[in-house]
Amino acid sequence: MTSARRLYRLQLVLALAGATVTVLAVAVTLQAVSLKAPPGDPVVKACMSFALPTITPLSIAVLLLTSLSLAVAALTARSLIAQLAAQRRVLRALQPTTAGRCGDAPVRWFDDDQPRAFCAGLLRPRIYLSREAAHSLSVDELNAVIAHEQHHVLSRDPLRLLVARAVADGLFFLPLLKRLTERYAALAELAADDAAVRRGGSSQPLAAALLAFEAQPGSQVVGIAPERVDHLLGQPARWRLPAALLMGALVALLGVMALSARAAEASAHSSLSLPLLGAQLCMVAMVVVPPALGASALLMWRRARSRA
Repeated sequence: MTSARRLYRLQLVLALAGATVTVLAVAVTLQAVSLKAPPGDPVVKACMSFALPTITPLSIAVLLLTSLSLAVAALTARSLIAQLAAQRRVLRALQPTTAGRCGDAPVRWFDDDQPRAFCAGLLRPRIYLSREAAHSLSVDELNAVIAHEQHHVLSRDPLRLLVARAVADGLFFLPLLKRLTERYAALAELAADDAAVRRGGSSQPLAAALLAFEAQPGSQVVGIAPERVDHLLGQPARWRLPAALLMGALVALLGVMALSARAAEASAHSSLSLPLLGAQLCMVAMVVVPPALGASALLMWRRARSRA
């Protein structure tokens, strides 16, 4: 698959399927859980026992589905926050920036002793260009760089990558999404290269600009990927969708759907009391936490002794 748009559409379809089964898991969990406590104060009785006599297939399914849903939400939120914070740090480090134009393109100029150019921004992406890039590149090379970044702006690649990475991090049970995100980032660069070559009529200015960016010591620009070099030389991009990961994703989706269906079927005949579920978690904590604390204390003691 060599089209960035088609690959992104495949990502969206797979992400929609993952989100659908996650929402289904939440719906089944809410349907299966009851807020009413059973008679006999089972919370106190359960927490007084080290056994797990009340664990049922329904409670196990609900625990699994609840854990999955909470993990998806937490990981997605963490990824979004981390990406937004990283972009904010980068843009803050470039301050002050000055609005201007480079040719017919609006850019944000910033001072740097290295030639740098990139696209940033979500709803309103902008081209950021160092003044050193304008000084060290020829007119044709600079136009090729601007055309490359303009394609990222028009395609809203920063926003697409933000969404793709957040979804891939959140839907951790679909490892294929991470591979698709990495591939989309590579294809987005190839598509932007194609746009620059079409505009300039030759690949030589863009290739020279890439070499100029790469030649700078300590440059933060990603090294020139061999695939980009081959693509500029006229070789078509080649990449096959990992069949094993695709089958794994389908199995994972079907597994979550089957677990949700089983929990929904069981909840039609009985419900799971939330206080009772809390009691079960309490019992698990009573069994697991003391050994874990003991092991942690022993490990810390050994580390302190080895340092002494």
